[in-house]
Amino acid sequence: MALTPLDIQNKNFSTKMRGYNQDDVDDFLDQVTKDYEDALQKNRELEKSLKHAEEKLQYFNELKDALNQSIIVAQDTADKVKTSANKESEVIVTSAENTANEMISSAEKRSTNLVASAEEKAKEILTDATDRARQLAAETDDLKKKTRVFHQRLSLMLETQLEQVKSEEWNELLKPFSSYVSDSHTVIKEVLAEELDKEDEASASGTVTEPVVDEQPTLEQAAIDPKAMLDLLNKEPK
Repeated sequence: MALTPLDIQNKNFSTKMRGYNQDDVDDFLDQVTKDYEDALQKNRELEKSLKHAEEKLQYFNELKDALNQSIIVAQDTADKVKTSANKESEVIVTSAENTANEMISSAEKRSTNLVASAEEKAKEILTDATDRARQLAAETDDLKKKTRVFHQRLSLMLETQLEQVKSEEWNELLKPFSSYVSDSHTVIKEVLAEELDKEDEASASGTVTEPVVDEQPTLEQAAIDPKAMLDLLNKEPK
């Protein structure tokens, strides 16, 4: 059984003649006791550290085992996922190829139908445009003929009107008003003078604007202006 510090401290030795010095022995035993206690304390601490280290080692070993198991499971899962992904990708690729082939076939059919329809529509449009062009050309020719006839008739009518304008009747109508009035126009002069006085009074009050009269009033001016009428009457006939 291992000694304890208390055993060392309580140890008694028998005395004999010429034996060791008891005080020296006691001092040495005290020192041994103290050193032994320190050694035991360090041993306990080392045992405690060792136990803690063993617990950690056991934890890490368990963690390593768990990680190894997880790695094995993950690897197995990855292999299964990879296999499944490969199979699924093959299915997707096959399906995509089939779909693409169907779409290409459908697109080719539609393009063929569209081209045929477009060609037919283009022929219809071209035919219709040709017919309309012919109709427009015919209508244009007819319009040109009618325009030519209208031009001829208009020219004839204008020539006739021009001849009428150049006739003696117009010269007679355009003569000055004084040439139509004889010497017995005194009463007319008096009436026109009265009208002129009224207009002068209205002009002075600012209610009437006097029209401008040419040096030689015409028949039209005389018809709307009494002063012009009076001037015409006062002029000698040419």
